Amino acid sequence: MWRFLWCTVGVICVFFLLFLVRSHWSPNDTLATKIDFVRGDAMERRSRQLATMGAINCGRVGIGGNPKKPTDCALAANSAGAPFRIRYDIQGIDSDVAGGFARTPDGQLFALSFDGDPTGGGGTSFTRQHVTVTECPKPYHFYVNPMGRLNCFQPQLSPPANIMSPNFEPY
Repeated sequence: MWRFLWCTVGVICVFFLLFLVRSHWSPNDTLATKIDFVRGDAMERRSRQLATMGAINCGRVGIGGNPKKPTDCALAANSAGAPFRIRYDIQGIDSDVAGGFARTPDGQLFALSFDGDPTGGGGTSFTRQHVTVTECPKPYHFYVNPMGRLNCFQPQLSPPANIMSPNFEPY
């Protein structure tokens, strides 16, 4: 009897959760995209791990979104010495792409670069998504680029020197 009751409650909870988040899905989203929406993709998980619990979440700027408030939040948190995280989704060619930053409680500043599917399969792969973490050059300094997004490597937008360049935002 209890087993049936717990199974029923579990199924109801799953359907309730799906009902709450289904408005964020498009008909073309894969199961991996739907699961990542609930649990977070590799970049979300890694930025939470670096910034730790209690860090300021300055938000996620979607493609074409206005980065002013999240950028200002990150600059203020960094000036205050507080741990924070921020993410900027960037228009990719054949997969989901993003760049962002995380500041640890001990003051280290990291740039994160996300590729949803390095093989070019489109969207975000459940198994192939990849995040690269690079410490910003010391002494730490943020630049606000012409797109309104943060960069700790250089003030201007430019193509990366090579494919392994830490400049995650060439445009």
